[in-house]
Amino acid sequence: MVDISAKGDVGRYAVASAEASTSDAVSCVVAASLATKQAYRYVPLLHPVPLSASAECSGGAVKARAWTVWKTGVEMDALFGALVGAIAGGATYIKRLRVDTKVKGVEYSLEEPRGAIKANRPDLGYVVKAHGYIHLTSTRPIKAGSVEKGDPICAARTIAPLNAKRLCELLPVECVKLEYANSSIEIGDDSVAVEVVLKGRDVSPSLEALFAAGSALLTIWDMLKKYEKDENGQYPNTYVELGL
Repeated sequence: MVDISAKGDVGRYAVASAEASTSDAVSCVVAASLATKQAYRYVPLLHPVPLSASAECSGGAVKARAWTVWKTGVEMDALFGALVGAIAGGATYIKRLRVDTKVKGVEYSLEEPRGAIKANRPDLGYVVKAHGYIHLTSTRPIKAGSVEKGDPICAARTIAPLNAKRLCELLPVECVKLEYANSSIEIGDDSVAVEVVLKGRDVSPSLEALFAAGSALLTIWDMLKKYEKDENGQYPNTYVELGL
């Protein structure tokens, strides 16, 4: 984490969304809200933030909202919520995972959803590959080794196999007994691609592969926030796409 002690507490609101076909809207909404509040446990450099969250899942889209009075923004928390909501809702492809808006100095009242999460596990065999990429303004800070938060590629490679084992902490799914986990990362001019391969012993690690790849991509985003924001603090060129 970076030092944010010099920043003041202020109302911070963010909305993140993704294009994803979900078959279980209730599971999607509840999981997205829950994950938004738990994002700091899975994206390594996030600060634990006391926030409120809400979500929507309809019309082929997932949307997560977050609000807090704190020293740092909550757009990464909302992004993580939208990712997990899509996975819990049954999506196997997630497109244009992005920050719709982030604002400061506002107050919001978010109604947190209620209901049960029943995440379905696609059976894709015992060996599952998830792949995705993050579109960036530029990858020059990565190639130059100048990212102040550290090496985002090393962090992503580390978080992918770790989070592959932790999805069962977040969603009510069986903890998969993994026999193999590997991740590879390729850096382009304006994108970073991630591939995760998992082998399960007893069940198909499909959800875990998608979660691991998504977590790795959001870790890269979080570490590059400083370089991706425009003059208004928004992310017009940054988005994630991934699938199985």
